[in-house]
Amino acid sequence: MSAERGNAYAILGLVRNNEIKTRKYLLQLGFQPNLKGYILLSRLIEMALDGDEILPLKYVGYKSLASEFAVNAASVEKDIQNAISSAWLRGNVETLYHEFGETLDENKGKPTNKQFVLTALERLH
Repeated sequence: MSAERGNAYAILGLVRNNEIKTRKYLLQLGFQPNLKGYILLSRLIEMALDGDEILPLKYVGYKSLASEFAVNAASVEKDIQNAISSAWLRGNVETLYHEFGETLDENKGKPTNKQFVLTALERLH
């Protein structure tokens, strides 16, 4: 096997590992995999773990996802918000507060999309 081919397999393995790690993490927090926002959030975190630039979310991350999934950026943002809200309503509250307690919005009781993504990236690195 050539060195070039070996590097390609190593990169594919890393990408797949990031996908598995991200989805496992979100499921442990109580995210529902049947929600579109779960898929979008998972993909956004995977992109960042793979070294892609996602910030600012509104102009880079959401637009990238919107292009990939053939939707508009506003629906990406809203679907991710809904997935986070759903996790906070139905997920493992103790684990969520342990992971995100310092990032919670005092008025809403849950982190913003950006706070969630950045904290998740910190935990997954």
